[in-house]
Amino acid sequence: MKESVRIGFVGCGTHATNNLYPMLRYARCTLEAVCDLDGNLAARNARIFGAPRHYTDAGKMLKDGGLDGVMVVGPFQMHYDVGMAVLERGLPLFVEKPPAPDLVRTREMVALARKKNTFIMPGFMKRHGIPYAKARRMIQQGEFVPAMGFFKYGHWAMHGLGLLYTMSSHPIDLAISYFGEPKSVVSRMYDSGRTLSLAVTITFTDGKIAQLMLDASQPRIQERVELSGTMNGGNALIVADNVCHMELHKEGRDGTDVVVPSLPEINPDFDLGDISIWRPDYGIPNMGQTRHFFQGFAGEVREFVDAILENREPYPGTDDCLKAMRVIEAIMLNPNGQVDLVSD
Repeated sequence: MKESVRIGFVGCGTHATNNLYPMLRYARCTLEAVCDLDGNLAARNARIFGAPRHYTDAGKMLKDGGLDGVMVVGPFQMHYDVGMAVLERGLPLFVEKPPAPDLVRTREMVALARKKNTFIMPGFMKRHGIPYAKARRMIQQGEFVPAMGFFKYGHWAMHGLGLLYTMSSHPIDLAISYFGEPKSVVSRMYDSGRTLSLAVTITFTDGKIAQLMLDASQPRIQERVELSGTMNGGNALIVADNVCHMELHKEGRDGTDVVVPSLPEINPDFDLGDISIWRPDYGIPNMGQTRHFFQGFAGEVREFVDAILENREPYPGTDDCLKAMRVIEAIMLNPNGQVDLVSD
């Protein structure tokens, strides 16, 4: 097995430069080539992040070769156009969400990846956010059994259902990561004339449900995830607040959930074991105590590189490109009604 992979990166915009390029240093890779239509930006990122080559033509970058995988971060159409060119060469592709402008073209990308025996990793970085990944491990290990989920995601003003493709795709994908294959979607939309707010209920194939409150009328991003279920035979609740605060609430004797002869006999237990809290140690900053780790950017870049090195599907992987897109297009098709989903 190789010890390192050579990465080509297409796109030098603000998000890519601030959140993804710096994460390459935490993965077992080298940045071999950078590409952007703006030659100045391509030259800048090549200089800052140590790439020996930079381009303004992605096709030329791919033709010159020497790459083990390619990351593509930019506009929707670029994701599809460049992504298809990457897949045509049989190279693993990391692509920011959405992978294409619509479900039809996403299916084309998935089909090509399968034909070329390679993979697509969509940029749902929140799956690798520290508290979200911890909750997922608890579920996978059978420690916590979820029954339903509540996902609140609010961000700055946006109008048009395109908000689902960009910001609000994150909680949709998170719900899928915890509950599996979506079966149907019910949504209700409020249009203020300037922004949109959506209430969405997703039912999964096992009958479990997730409720999402998607709001594009807030001054800044606010997110909250609540997973209710059972743990060791008792009710339990996992809460992740703004990615940097996690609580685990377990059923305990607090004086109100037990039968007592009379009110004067109520004596609440002070049991710190009922609630566990995690938060970053902001007081002493270190390499791991940064938002890039909490939010999942470092984790997703590492996963992409490790999947190449280990010759396996990444997490999230090729099939995950389609699941969130099916939910998104169902809401766009009927933002005030129900749509039953059909798997590919």
